[in-house]
Amino acid sequence: MNSQIQNAGHSRKDQINPELSAIKESVNYPFGLTSGRDNSRLLFDFALGVGAFDTEQKNTRVLDFACGTGWTSEWLNKFGYDVYAFDVDPKAIKVADLKPKLDARIDKFRFHTTVADGHTLPYENNFFGQSFCFDSLHHIKDYQKALSELKRVLVPGARAVFVEPGSRHSSSPETVKFLKEHNFGDWWVEKDVDLVQVWDIAQRVGFKELRVKPFFQPSMVNYSLWEWYNILDNPEGIKSYMTELRRYAFEDRVVFYLA
Repeated sequence: MNSQIQNAGHSRKDQINPELSAIKESVNYPFGLTSGRDNSRLLFDFALGVGAFDTEQKNTRVLDFACGTGWTSEWLNKFGYDVYAFDVDPKAIKVADLKPKLDARIDKFRFHTTVADGHTLPYENNFFGQSFCFDSLHHIKDYQKALSELKRVLVPGARAVFVEPGSRHSSSPETVKFLKEHNFGDWWVEKDVDLVQVWDIAQRVGFKELRVKPFFQPSMVNYSLWEWYNILDNPEGIKSYMTELRRYAFEDRVVFYLA
């Protein structure tokens, strides 16, 4: 009962102070029942990305590439990384800067933010042990410049991890609809992330390897116990599964790293 009274009190305060409500919504973005985002997908994709990190890397500095409002930076910091986050949008960084002030679990001494452009990174050579890019590379106009900068600021052999839409992103119905409903100006771009193209560019700037982490979203597949138990006896089922996995994890959603 006390918690219900407290929640009701908070709700009334938010109604009285719309500015406070807007701040809470910004700090919690992209999560929430009214955010329009699939919360389970965000957490699943984030876990896949972090699962691609090199756990043997001794350098704990992580570059959160084009971090937006910093929810990925927040979680990486809580995992123990020394996070350096940047975004081209000053408003987004202003929201990110609120996080360590509002959450004592965030180590403010290992949470660094700045406004910057992904084409020209304001960090010294060989500075980071990993980089993490969540849904941001496809907004970068010049992949070669961005990947060249990433290669420069990473220590030799370090991983640049990406969680991105795939090779049909720019022409997908969701993207076309989004661009019709939102006019951010010429600075906003929605590009494809074609792994073959990315690998061609990555080699040119000095990366030696591209590794793919193929996956389905949890909501996409389910089997009865006996269907799954006997799947190895069903060559057509295996072929169908692998065909769709290859299609999805190339065209629709890609998790990969460069090293």
